[in-house]
Amino acid sequence: MFGLLGGVLRFLFPFQILNLGGSEPLISLGSTFSSLGQIVGLLVLTRIVHSRRNTLLTAGSLLGVFAFIAAITSDSALLAVSRIVDGAGSGLFAILVIRVSSDLKSSRGESIGTLLAALFLGSAIGQGLAGASVNAIALITALDQTHTIRVIAAALFLLSLAVLGTIGAQSSMSGRDGLISSRAHGHVHPSIITHTLSSRPVLILACVYIVYDFSHGIYTPGLSILIENNGVPIDQIAYGYLLGDLVWGATQVYAGRLVDRSGHYSPLFVSLIIKGATVTLYPSASSFIVLTSVLALAGMSEGFIEPSRNDAAIDFTPAVELVHEHQHYYVTRTTGSSFGIARHKHEHTHAAGSDEVVSFLQTLGMAGFAVGSLVGAWLLGQGLTLSTLVFIGGAFLIGTGLLSLGLRKRAVVS
Repeated sequence: MFGLLGGVLRFLFPFQILNLGGSEPLISLGSTFSSLGQIVGLLVLTRIVHSRRNTLLTAGSLLGVFAFIAAITSDSALLAVSRIVDGAGSGLFAILVIRVSSDLKSSRGESIGTLLAALFLGSAIGQGLAGASVNAIALITALDQTHTIRVIAAALFLLSLAVLGTIGAQSSMSGRDGLISSRAHGHVHPSIITHTLSSRPVLILACVYIVYDFSHGIYTPGLSILIENNGVPIDQIAYGYLLGDLVWGATQVYAGRLVDRSGHYSPLFVSLIIKGATVTLYPSASSFIVLTSVLALAGMSEGFIEPSRNDAAIDFTPAVELVHEHQHYYVTRTTGSSFGIARHKHEHTHAAGSDEVVSFLQTLGMAGFAVGSLVGAWLLGQGLTLSTLVFIGGAFLIGTGLLSLGLRKRAVVS
């Protein structure tokens, strides 16, 4: 359900930015704020919210706040900045998937693929509904597109409240966390992160995360506007995204099983190369048939990437523990004496779990996306076209595939 809510809002976002008087560079900046929000979700909120039920509730609440802002604002800049809230919710959803999957050692790839498929299925349906709803509501109510999108956002806000209330009520009735376990995860010291990145495969994988998301940051924010400029109506764009994400989600289930059987190396390399080549076809998508064909191919290749790179991150995670002690201070008072300060030593053990390492890599990726969006906004300001940005993004994706070749030696040895 939250995937559906997010899919609707993210699809309508670039159109509403332009409706409110914003520009194409502002659309890219909105993606930058979304990435910053995901970093906040991965680095900060996951340290505050430990249980899986509370993680789900917090992520859903953040998406609801974004829907509320989209429903009431008439300021394109405020709408762009509000994507930081949407991003924070997405970051929490991502780490929730990793936390659940990391406990399933024999089928972690399938678990990652299945859970991500559920999110993307909701997003796909949401994008399809978004395009159809804009036209249907505008036809029935005679509202312009700006007010129609506000009505849709308001309805999604109310829906999010209903879903959150249902989850909270069920959790209260059961008296349990409700999402497999409430195990709190450790935190990572800088020394552990440094040790982790000293591994050559992990360093290469970190570069894969950064460059891959950097490429998407360059071209994806304005992609729907590019396709609309090619003459494809908004409802057909939505249906094209629906098909592409359906293929994406369905592929992830199979991809996760393939990764469990054959490893992550080949699926990651092949999918990155195919995705990069496919992206360069977007500027030629001037009809619904061409658009759906390209998006389906992109979705198929994309479906292998997330399970592959996340499984690689879990596989390359070194077992590291840091044991240290520090002083605990407390107030004490004995009979006949005044208050005083006492202290004792307290020992802590910090372990680098796979979810913490994947969270760190996802954070690097989000930072790459944010920088890519900034670069895209700057390039648009310099006079480059959306089509040019797409070709640049495709080239970076192919380069990421070649970069992933560096994982082969480590994967074979292990």
